This record gives sequence, structure tokens and C-alpha cells, in this order.
Amino acid sequence: MPFSEIKLRRPLSETQVQLSEKLLREVGDSKYRAVSFKLSEVLVTLPFSAASDIFTLMEEDFEATGKKKRTSFYDLRVKAEAAALKKYEIMVRVSLDKIYDILAKTAGLSAEEKKSLMERECRLVEKYAVPRESVRQLFRKAKNANKRVIIAAESIYPPDTVRTVIENCGYGSYDGLVIVSEIEKCTAESYYAAVLEQAGVGPDKLLHIGGDVAFDIELPLMKGGKALLIASPAALMEKSGRARAYCEEKHLFDYCNADHFALRCAMGLYSLYGFDFPQNKTALSDFCGDMHMMGFIVLGTLGLMPDYSPETKLGSEIVAALENDEKASAGRDDFNDMLENYFGDIRDALQTEGCQLPLDFVEHCCTSADRKHLEANISAKVFKKWCSSVKDPEIVRFRADKPKQNAVSRLADKMFPPGTKVRSITDSILAKGHKKLH
Repeated sequence: MPFSEIKLRRPLSETQVQLSEKLLREVGDSKYRAVSFKLSEVLVTLPFSAASDIFTLMEEDFEATGKKKRTSFYDLRVKAEAAALKKYEIMVRVSLDKIYDILAKTAGLSAEEKKSLMERECRLVEKYAVPRESVRQLFRKAKNANKRVIIAAESIYPPDTVRTVIENCGYGSYDGLVIVSEIEKCTAESYYAAVLEQAGVGPDKLLHIGGDVAFDIELPLMKGGKALLIASPAALMEKSGRARAYCEEKHLFDYCNADHFALRCAMGLYSLYGFDFPQNKTALSDFCGDMHMMGFIVLGTLGLMPDYSPETKLGSEIVAALENDEKASAGRDDFNDMLENYFGDIRDALQTEGCQLPLDFVEHCCTSADRKHLEANISAKVFKKWCSSVKDPEIVRFRADKPKQNAVSRLADKMFPPGTKVRSITDSILAKGHKKLH
């Protein structure tokens, strides 16, 4: 089913408008004859907390196979993809068929059961994939400027699914399509060469827009091209504040269970709501200084729990203050509209455990800038007690190893140090130039 657009009540922030205008000017610049776009997480994304959340919707399909359920389908599918990546070394060489070869062997699936589950996953991706409005504007700008537009589909899914997603999301007017899985023994070199071939121009006449530093930024620079990195909404959301990490920490070992699916969907919607257009982190605020966003994730998630009532007086006053705030209540209404638009057909089946956690986060960890917005609607005595009781959340984010920085990452840190205005506004790298990096 093609994507359905909705009109949101929250306006873009001033910095979001400025960045959007800057990117549109760049795409429309006459020095480029072609523009290429990465498909996954740039042109198109899934409205979930993580792409793997879609596997939760396949538990009943897996149970229908009659196999003894030693673990969830979600766990089996995630582990199968990790095993495939280890076997084939880089993600562009991993296909859905290769993943399901491993899954079928692990779960004892027949060839017909494997095929049925694969088809089910493809249909779900076709159904839930949505365009990023920020990048769709860039796509339209390139087309209106009569530039040749190429889509680079780095996807595990079959070509038919890729093309269906592109059509459903409104990108059917593209001029060329590179499906990375069809490139034998694909490397970064062959990937970029295929994009240039479809574009029909030299590197200096192509602007490439993607979300991966190595494939989408470093390589075009080394080839004398131009590139623009646009981070995913989920990545920008994680860097903007502590709310999602707080929720994950409270359920460190079962956050990915079906019980918390509604909460994960809510976080996915929140990332699209606030960070489809790159949004800067605001000092002393976990909601970018925007009451629309606080109302969206706090009142929105509480609305999924019709029988819930706050356990404390402070919680009750916070909820009342948000409901009495025009922007926060508009954010709640935006949440309800997005929930219906994306998940209306499964809303009644969503398990809502943990949906009070965003409110708990505000009650126990709300920063001074965010509290200030609510002060007028909370009694002075309760507000004073609130200010004295808040503390930093205990967040455990385990990483087995520290990620290595490549040359472009180091260059970005040197030119635009983390915390500077430019780096905060884009939270991405705008990389242009003809010189090779050594």
C-alpha cells in the first residue's frame, strides 16, 4: 500500500529550516549534472526503533510452521543475519536468501517454510517502508532542476521488493537504479563505479547523498567527487537526548521482546517526528527545547495505556501540565495521527508494557531547560520538590569495543568539533572537494 502523507502540527525549528534550505541549494547547484541517493535510511526508512523490530510482526508466522519454539523468531532472525554478515564479510554481499539459508538450518525449516517466511518479510517491508520527507524534498529539487537522478539500493531484499518500495514511497521518476546485491562480489569501488555509469557523468559532476561514511563519503572524495552524509533519524534521536537510552536501560535484557513492541514503535515515530530533518541537540534539554516533542513521546505513549494513571502527585501534575500546554498537546495529537497512519491496522494488538517510561524519565531525570517549560502549570511546592529530586539517569550502554575512526571522521572532528554549532546543527558531514585523501 503506497505511503499516505499526513499534516503535522509541529513546525520545523529554525535550524532545521536553515539546514534544509542549505541542502536544497547544494542539490540545485548548476555544477552538478546528476545526483545519486542511497535508498536505505536516506530516501526510505522504517517507522520502528530499529529495522529489526519488523521481525516481531512475524512471530505468528513462525509459530504456524509448527516448529518447537525454543526462542523467538526475532532472536533467530537477528542471529541469522549476524551469522551471514560474518560469513560474507561485508553487508553488501548479504542477501535475504543467504540469511534464510542460515535461519532454515538453525530452526529446521523446510524449503517451503523458508520461502513463505521470506515472502512475508518482503511484504512487511513493502508495507511499512516510508519516505524521509527531508530527503524527498532533495529528490524533487534534483528532478525539477533537470538533473539525472540515480538511486543506489544497498539492500538485502530482492529487486522486486526494492522496486516496490521505491514506487510506494513516491520515487518512481528516478533515471537510474543500482541494486547493489546484483553486483557480483561487490566492493566499495564497484558500487561507486556502477552509480557513475548510471549517472553518465564524471565524479566531479555527481553529488552523492548517503548515510555511510566509507561507501558514501570517503570513496566519492577519493575519486574526486562530491558527497553529502545524512544520518538516519534514529541515530540523530539517540544523540539528541537520553529518553530512549533510559527506556532501554530499564529493560536491558527484554527491551526487544514483543511486550515492549508498542514502546519501540513509539520511539521509531519519535525519531521521524523530530529528526527526519536533522535536528540539533539543545543544551540542558532532552527534547531539543521543543514542547511538541515532549508532548509527543510522553503523552503519546501514555495514550496507548487507557487505564494508566500516574502513581505519584508529581507524575499527575506533569501530565496535567503537558495537557495544558498548547504545543505539548499538539505533539500528542501528532503522535496519534502518525500512529494511525503507520500502525493503525495493528494498533489494537500492540502490547504496551513500558509505555509509562517516558513519563518516568521526565519525572526523575528532567533537565532544567525542559522543567522550565512546565513551571507555570505546576504548583510551586511540587515544582520545588521536583527540582531537588531530579538526577542523571543511570544508563548502561555496553560496547564490546570502541569503534575506530576513519580519515573522514577524524577530518570532521578537526574541522567541526563535536559541540560546535555547525556540527550540532547537521550532526552529519557535508563533504565536498576534488582532492584525494591520503
